[in-house]
Amino acid sequence: MNTRLGAVVAAVVLAGCAITQEVTPFKLNQPAQELCLVRNSEVVQDAFHDVYVKVLERKGFRVRSLPDKAAVDSCPVLGTYEAIYRWDLAIYLAKADLRIYADGKEAGRALYDSLSGGANMNKFIRTEPKLTELVDQLFPGPVGR
Repeated sequence: MNTRLGAVVAAVVLAGCAITQEVTPFKLNQPAQELCLVRNSEVVQDAFHDVYVKVLERKGFRVRSLPDKAAVDSCPVLGTYEAIYRWDLAIYLAKADLRIYADGKEAGRALYDSLSGGANMNKFIRTEPKLTELVDQLFPGPVGR
C-alpha cells in the first residue's frame, strides 16, 4: 500500500514539474517583407522586445515596432507577445506567448510555459535562444527580405 501511495505522490510531483511548448506555425501565402511588432509595456524585462526584434530580423523580416495596445489589424502581418519572468536562484523566462496575426486574424502562435516547472532545472533558459527556437518553429519556411 505504501509503494502505491509513493508512486501516486511521485506522479503528482512530476506532473507539477511540467514545461510545455506548443507551436501553431504561421503559413506565409507570399513572402512577408515587414512584420509589425506591438510593444507590450507590461513585460517587466525591457530587453524582451529588442531581443524579439533581433530574432525576427535574423529570420528575414523587416520589423516595425508599434506602440503598446496597437490594434491587431494595424499591419498586414503583426505580432504580439506576453512574457513572464520569474526568480528562483536566478531570473529566467518562465512564459512566452507569441501570436501572429494576418489581416487582423490570429494565424500563428508559439507558447512556451514553465510556470509549473517547479524543480525542473530545464526551466532556467535565456531569452534569446528560446525566442530563436520559437520563431524558427513559428515561421518554418523562408521569409522575404
